[in-house]
Amino acid sequence: MEFNPLTYLFEIINFFVLLLILNKILYKPVISVLKKRKRLLDEKFKEYDKIKEEINKLIEEKKRLISEVEKIKRNKLNEIIKEVEEERVKLYRKMEEELESERKKFYETLEKEKEELIEEIKESAVRTSILFITKLLSYFNDRNMHKKLFDYSLEIVKRLDIDENLREELKNLGFVTVETAFPLSEEEKRALRGLIINKFKLEVDLKEEVKKELIGGVRIRIASKIIDLSLKGQLKSLENLMREEIEGFERSS
Repeated sequence: MEFNPLTYLFEIINFFVLLLILNKILYKPVISVLKKRKRLLDEKFKEYDKIKEEINKLIEEKKRLISEVEKIKRNKLNEIIKEVEEERVKLYRKMEEELESERKKFYETLEKEKEELIEEIKESAVRTSILFITKLLSYFNDRNMHKKLFDYSLEIVKRLDIDENLREELKNLGFVTVETAFPLSEEEKRALRGLIINKFKLEVDLKEEVKKELIGGVRIRIASKIIDLSLKGQLKSLENLMREEIEGFERSS
């Protein structure tokens, strides 16, 4: 086979022509389509990246909001817990104060009732004792005991300190009152009247009042001065003494 340069040249030219035709008809459109698709894909990727970035931002914002909400919830919960605790403390203190007040009132009432009961017992004991002694004296009382009390009252009148005021009172009044459980004898009247006249250097009358409730003895009223030698008066003194003794015992115990 002979080498024909023209043929070879022609083949080369055909090849390049074919390349040109292919490039024109096939490659360029395909490349154009590929470039277009690549551009579209790049745009899509950019949009995707942008959306992804937005999504990440939203996720971060969501996390931030959740964290903020949790913080607010914790703060609010702490506030509620604090308020509840403060209210609990207030209620507890109020309850303690009310209980203390009620306890104080209870003990005050109890103490008052105890004191009243003690007073009742004391009064009952004193009254019972005086009643018993009164009945006993009434049973044993007679004219002889009455006479002894009357004589003792004369001794007291003899030892009586006289001042000018008392003498002036008696002078203006003009009489001495004698309350007696038994009627006085004439001798007793004369003895008492004579003693007073001699003591006060005054003429006075003697006014007698018989009072059985005196039980025995006499009560002599010389103006504002009273000499009580009646059994009733002595029982009253004894009653007062018993009360004083009981109170003194309570204070010392």
